[in-house]
Amino acid sequence: MSGGRPYYGYPTWHVLSNIILGSIALAASVIGFFAVSPLMLALMPAAAYFFWNAYLWARGGFLEEKLRIREEFMRIVKPADGELVLDVGTGGGLLAIGYAKAMKSGRAVGIDLWIPAMGRTSMETALRNAELEGVSDRVEFRRGDACSIPYPDNHFDKVVASFAIHTIPQKKRDRAFEEMIRVLKPGGILAILEPKSDRWIKWRIDENLRRKLEGMGLRNVRFHPVTLTYPKKRVVYLITGVKEG
Repeated sequence: MSGGRPYYGYPTWHVLSNIILGSIALAASVIGFFAVSPLMLALMPAAAYFFWNAYLWARGGFLEEKLRIREEFMRIVKPADGELVLDVGTGGGLLAIGYAKAMKSGRAVGIDLWIPAMGRTSMETALRNAELEGVSDRVEFRRGDACSIPYPDNHFDKVVASFAIHTIPQKKRDRAFEEMIRVLKPGGILAILEPKSDRWIKWRIDENLRRKLEGMGLRNVRFHPVTLTYPKKRVVYLITGVKEG
């Protein structure tokens, strides 16, 4: 890697949301103090909890955790020389660059809409990261929607994604799965890293998801547990499957 450190985003949403919730709880508890309301005073521990979470997200170590997750991802879904890999929702290019670095030959492609405030990355960020990690000649980036991937059928050996698919609105999520499978070569591997569940956006990794992916043309669908340590220890899952044919 040349001078400088790559930038793979910042947990802006997690920091701000916890600060906002903590501030609301703190304000309510202060009002409760003057109004002598035990119920509102009870919100003080909640305020402390949210502010502590904001601190954990903001304290640093985000880049190191991202790079560690990338290594774990590629340990499970191993790179192979000569492959063409697509990283959907690439952000700063984390997986595309990782696979490009690990292959002696082959190429990686990253697509994203790069919506402002979603991780604070851009195509320029991804291109700079590729240069810093020494693979600018083996990786490319272009603007593209997961629900309408700008590549032909049966084009990629692997299609990968990290914490991108569950953020797609529920009504469009199946379309994104179909598109990722469409551009995979027969025998190619789909691999996406996602949280176990998120009830607010109606996302869950379970047998229903397994059956759905199998119905879309994948076999050997598996859920591999991956332990995150930042900002605190928790388990997410790497979903893998092989395209039939």
